[in-house]
Amino acid sequence: MDSEKRREILDKKDFLKGTFDDLMGHRVVEIVRDHIVTEIDLKPIHLQPFGLVHGGVYAAMAESAISYCAFYSHKGKWAGVNNNTNFIASAKKGKLTLKAKPIKGGKRSQLWEAEIFNGEKFCAKSSVRLTNLDVK
Repeated sequence: MDSEKRREILDKKDFLKGTFDDLMGHRVVEIVRDHIVTEIDLKPIHLQPFGLVHGGVYAAMAESAISYCAFYSHKGKWAGVNNNTNFIASAKKGKLTLKAKPIKGGKRSQLWEAEIFNGEKFCAKSSVRLTNLDVK
């Protein structure tokens, strides 16, 4: 798939429609080569029973955003094979904003890093290793 086709797929307004990201309210704000910014407006569905954002929200944001950006930036379809998310500070309301970039690129596997903020508050840091599903 050429880079123009990749751009076309990701630029569609309904790219995430009907996916887990759509269910979470996760949206792509900016995507360029090797850099992505995404957001989620927090709602009660994002919280665990004690009123804090569920850790899975941070991990899912990171893996999705990084996979999309790798697909946009590099040949192949990319999927997470390891996700290590460290929770730095809790969030209860507002908006989560993720910014991600690669640490180490490759044709078969890549390692990316994402930082997630609630306003100015640094909430989580994820390292996600991806594998290229199109490389045998």
